[in-house]
Amino acid sequence: MWKRRLSLLLIAVVAMPIAAGIPVFGAGAAAVTVAQGTEPASLDAFQEISRSGYNVTLHIYDPLFMRSESGAIMPMLATGYTIVNATTWQFSLRKGVRFHNGEPFDASAVKFTFDHDLLKESAQNYLLNGVKDVRIVDPYTVQVTTASPMPLLLFNLTLVGIMPPHYYETRGASFVATHPVGTGPYRFQSWVKDDRVTLTANAGYWGGAPRIATLVFRLIPDPAARVAALRTGEADIITDFPPDLASSLQGNPQIQVETTKGTRSINIMLDTGAGPLRDKRVRQALNYAVDKDTIVKKLLGGFGTVEATLVPATYLGVNPLLTPYPYDPAKAKNLLAEAGYPNGFSTIFQSPRGRYLADAEVSQATVGYLKAAGVNAELRYFEWGNYVNMYFKHQLGPIFLIGSASAALDAGDALENVSCGVWDSWYCNPAIQARYVKARSTLDPARRAALYREIQPLVFDEAPIIFMYTQQGIYGVNKRLDWTPRADETLWLAKATVK
Repeated sequence: MWKRRLSLLLIAVVAMPIAAGIPVFGAGAAAVTVAQGTEPASLDAFQEISRSGYNVTLHIYDPLFMRSESGAIMPMLATGYTIVNATTWQFSLRKGVRFHNGEPFDASAVKFTFDHDLLKESAQNYLLNGVKDVRIVDPYTVQVTTASPMPLLLFNLTLVGIMPPHYYETRGASFVATHPVGTGPYRFQSWVKDDRVTLTANAGYWGGAPRIATLVFRLIPDPAARVAALRTGEADIITDFPPDLASSLQGNPQIQVETTKGTRSINIMLDTGAGPLRDKRVRQALNYAVDKDTIVKKLLGGFGTVEATLVPATYLGVNPLLTPYPYDPAKAKNLLAEAGYPNGFSTIFQSPRGRYLADAEVSQATVGYLKAAGVNAELRYFEWGNYVNMYFKHQLGPIFLIGSASAALDAGDALENVSCGVWDSWYCNPAIQARYVKARSTLDPARRAALYREIQPLVFDEAPIIFMYTQQGIYGVNKRLDWTPRADETLWLAKATVK
């Protein structure tokens, strides 16, 4: 039976040629600046878990695999893989690669990286959770054994940057956090906190030197300021372009606004173990209290889709039969009264500012809707580095805004946010968890999707989250740059060129 399932898995993840490579590029003298609303929390690949931070570290640390622009899995530090059986994967590694400090890349680096990520205190533990053993077969072959089938393993590995063991162990985590060394197409040059990270092209990159000599990732939290930087040429790419300013650039000969299909789910998380939020009726009331359609239309300029649960419509396993909670403030008040809160209650609402599309405005609007229903939520904004650290340490709540996305575009990744015993969930239901564990370890994509569809009505009814929307990607791009944004939000500039 497992052979049949494995064949289906291979169809799903795209067959990979063992000797596939990446084109070689010539070095150039151009500099390109990317402006994002947040900066990395750390340049240590073990600790950085946000997409905006990953966009920086991806250029320093190569993973074993990554997605191509079309979404297919392509080889990086791994040249191929073999599925030995339902719980055993074997990876062939690229030879002749060195880290930026000269340290050789081999199987020991992969084992070191995986073993570290398997530690419970690792921020990336969720990517390899389920791996039982990592064994070196020979200097360029690694075998990974999982406790149960892990159909999403290959996709998760696209987010795992490989670290240099000797450098990390001798220098220590705190030093590496600000002095990163990888095998990637760019070397670290400098990091001016609260301003910019500067990278320079790795002339000895195994895939050929990038044509852009210098990459600068600037922190510009204010969306209007990012647009101004794009207008003046101080930035070549800006992320989370403010929708209300998109029309102002129509006809601009130097700048274009580009959008991508949405894969990031934005939701309001609820600590279901705290106070009134323990009651399902209260959580349902909060979902009825918020007018998500108006938020998407007015604040996101229509660049988003209201969802019934936290699973985006683009993911494997979405349940198309579910419809979002409608805006019904009267029903919200009735449910609060039934739960014993006829006069509402007071709570704390936490939010980042500048990380997601119109996040500060969305949080403010949500607080307004909650107040109209009787829930007085004190809104507190946080700088992203502190916010993501609080998120990892489970210090956010009782109500907070967060975005999530899946490297595999699989409902299992989204549903992890309502599963038991993981750092990114504030909810646990044993009955739902049993179904989730079964679905997550099912290799057959069709069967896995069916199981996800069965879970979502249960999650919808339990309402452990205020289900919000999937945002589209909106980018401002200087036309001098030959680069196309991707739906998965990855800013990959190793192949970009300046016209």
